[in-house]
Amino acid sequence: MTSPLRIAQTDQLLPAEVAQVTELCEVAFEESWDGAWERVGPGLHVIAWAEGRAAAHAMIIDRRLYLGHEADLAVDVGYVEWVATHPELQRRGHGSRVMREIGRIITDEYALGALATGSRPFYERLGWETWRGPTFVRMLDGQRVRSAAEDGHIMVQRTPRTPADLDLDGAIAVDWRAAEPW
Repeated sequence: MTSPLRIAQTDQLLPAEVAQVTELCEVAFEESWDGAWERVGPGLHVIAWAEGRAAAHAMIIDRRLYLGHEADLAVDVGYVEWVATHPELQRRGHGSRVMREIGRIITDEYALGALATGSRPFYERLGWETWRGPTFVRMLDGQRVRSAAEDGHIMVQRTPRTPADLDLDGAIAVDWRAAEPW
């Protein structure tokens, strides 16, 4: 049976849904989620429900990536955050279903999708590509600071509006944000 999906902006989530997603992320990531909502900001959530609880979750936030070494071509992207499946409900298709819906939304609404992950095979199965070039964080003053620890962990999903000359071996930068820039 296919799990029902809930698609909603952060401000449309009911308090019980916020609590369920928070609990899901804490269990899946094995860490406290205190301050996480404020750190990432509002976005569009896709939640799969099963067995009376949030089984899987991902969200899209609007971000800007900068492509290339010199020109810093700015691209508005759907940046994917908080991809999680409850450990007791993994390998049942909930996470894949959420990410397929995320992919559809990105294709319909953005020039490019992006995310940072340590689980590339999962996303590769869904059509995501690993960014092979160097990664940077663009500071508030516009200066780019190398983020070498992220190299090989950034993935993108092309859409019909993706620049035709997208070079996965080129530089990529993201605007700075506190805690986890990528």
